[in-house]
Amino acid sequence: MSKLRHLLPIFMLGLSACATLTPAPPEIAITPPVKPAKPAPPAAGSEVPEQPQAPPPQIPPPVKSLPPAKKMTPAQAASPAVMALLEEAEASSARGSLEEAAATLERAIRLQPRNAELWHKLAEIRLKQHQPGLAEDLAKKSNVLSQGDKALVSQNWALIAEARRKKGDMEGAAEADAKAGR
Repeated sequence: MSKLRHLLPIFMLGLSACATLTPAPPEIAITPPVKPAKPAPPAAGSEVPEQPQAPPPQIPPPVKSLPPAKKMTPAQAASPAVMALLEEAEASSARGSLEEAAATLERAIRLQPRNAELWHKLAEIRLKQHQPGLAEDLAKKSNVLSQGDKALVSQNWALIAEARRKKGDMEGAAEADAKAGR
C-alpha cells in the first residue's frame, strides 16, 4: 500500500491534465428570425410615389371542347395479340378448320370483349357450322357493340338475314335484308 500512496498524486495530476485538454463545446448562438422591416410612414407634406400594382391573376379562357376523336374501326383498335388471333382464325377458317377458328376467336373475345368485329367473325363461323340461331345472336351482339360502324352493322344484318333463311324464317330474313340495305 505504501507504493500506491506515492502514485496517488501522480494519478491525480494525470486526471487534472486530461480535464484541461478536453476542449469545451462551442457556444451555439440562436438568433430569432428577422421580420421584414415595415416602411416608415411618409413625413407630413411629402408625396409618396405610387407603387405599381401587381396585375390581377390571369384567368385562362374556357377550354373549347376537343374535336371528336377519329373513329377507329374495331380492327384498328385491336391489340397486337388480338390481331394475331384474328389472323390465325381467318387462316383456320380458310383451310376448313371451323372449330379451331371458333376457339381462336373465342380466345380473342376473352381478351377484347367489346370488339364488335370479333363477334361478327364468330357469327360467320357459327353460320358456316350450321348454327344459324347462335350466328344470329352473335351478329346482334356485334351490332350492340358496333358504336355506329354502319358498314359492320350492315354486314351483321346481312348475316342475320342469311341465318333466318337457314331457319326457314323468310319474313324475318326479308326484314333483316331491309335493315342491311339490300
